[in-house]
Amino acid sequence: MLDKQQQAAIGFAYIIENLQTCSPFGEELARHTHAYPCEENARLCRELENVRLLAETVRSDAAREALSAAERALMQLKDVRRSVARSREMTLTDVEFFEIKRFLIKLDALAEAFSKIPCGERLNEIDIHPLPHALSIVDPDGMRAMTFRVSDSASAELAKIRRERKRVDAELRRDPVEGRDALEAERTLLAAREESEELRIRTEMTRAFAAHSHEAEQVIKCIARFDFALAKARLMCSRGGSIPKVYANGQRVLLNEMINPQTADALHSSGRKFTPVSIELLSGSTVITGANMGGKSVAVKTLALNVLLALCGFPVFCGEAELPHFAGIHLLCEDMEDNLGGLSSFGGEMIRFDGILSEIKTESTALVLLDEFARGTNPHEGAALVRAAVKYFNNRRGCFALITTHFDDVACCAPMHYQVIGLKNVEPAVLDAALAGNDASRASVLPKLMDYGLYRVASDVNPPRDALAICKAMRVSDEFMRCVNAEETKQ
Repeated sequence: MLDKQQQAAIGFAYIIENLQTCSPFGEELARHTHAYPCEENARLCRELENVRLLAETVRSDAAREALSAAERALMQLKDVRRSVARSREMTLTDVEFFEIKRFLIKLDALAEAFSKIPCGERLNEIDIHPLPHALSIVDPDGMRAMTFRVSDSASAELAKIRRERKRVDAELRRDPVEGRDALEAERTLLAAREESEELRIRTEMTRAFAAHSHEAEQVIKCIARFDFALAKARLMCSRGGSIPKVYANGQRVLLNEMINPQTADALHSSGRKFTPVSIELLSGSTVITGANMGGKSVAVKTLALNVLLALCGFPVFCGEAELPHFAGIHLLCEDMEDNLGGLSSFGGEMIRFDGILSEIKTESTALVLLDEFARGTNPHEGAALVRAAVKYFNNRRGCFALITTHFDDVACCAPMHYQVIGLKNVEPAVLDAALAGNDASRASVLPKLMDYGLYRVASDVNPPRDALAICKAMRVSDEFMRCVNAEETKQ
């Protein structure tokens, strides 16, 4: 799958940062999010169903109070997993018993709120219930106080020792006191006896609680899954999205009206809007052509983001999504130099590409994304490399490859070909009028005229010639453009 740097580049880390989990358990799941392996497709589908059910609940006014109560209870939970696990190995301290007692009391409130959530009983692998027997061990008096002290009722011997200490302390408070030295010695002896008896009682309590420790850990895992799934459902409801269909033996990738929230937010801050992208991939190679500035890279990263989200059990930011359960996602984009080896950006790209070829040999299904592949060499050799890559992936069973390029005579090798709409639908007169200002205004206006959507074209259609239109629109030197026109005429 994608490494951390690639996940950040496509906007996955941005999604994780925007998740609003309430408990330390849900937060940890979010931090360690990973894609479900192919053999766990059923578990992935159950998680996606949980998110769907919770999203429906979030949208329901009737469930608002129960969800709010559950979230408040989640926020009050402290991480007691270490203490729970330690109970099976050594005697717990007063502080650890206090933390466990507090957790179990808060668990009662969470379980009550969870029981009132309409979809609670239908959630997969999530059962949040109180642990009354465990609580009675750490709170034998049933006072439910948010403190912990070994109770006098724990043993007659402890009660007797404490009565004696109380008597001695009272005598020592009198001034003057006859026989102070003897009283202080007696007090020290009683303190040691009290500490020993408390240790004996805490050891018994620890042993009794340890019998419930595994059940407590299971409930904590359910709390984590509930918190994490609820955070994903809330994100889906606030940002828009849908539940993807991930098939163990899927035959196509279909993503309609997909967006990239990180890019969309960046565009929104500058007064622009993200253009939703739709695409369908079949096994083999699909090519996207278009001039620079046309949005090919954004389309690739948006696809990578939404596929990764789906495989991690997240809603996707699409109107509709269907995909196979990929064993691997491989992304090759941007210039990356191999500084240690002294390689050029092209050399580094080829090493990474060869690594991808090795990895997909062991994967039953793979998504390969190559953005402007082989752009670091001359156009003749670059086009040959891209054509070879298209043909190679056409013959790899279970491989879905998406390759963006501006080279000619590449798409003809691919079963499916898309182009970026770009300036296709902008009239020349409209373009000239819009870009009639100074250099700064032209730089800001041009992106607003671009249509970053994709449309399906025949495989033998060459890339659009938006590059020259952009040069003209940006008022590049007339003298230079005459030279360009002369070169175009020769071809």
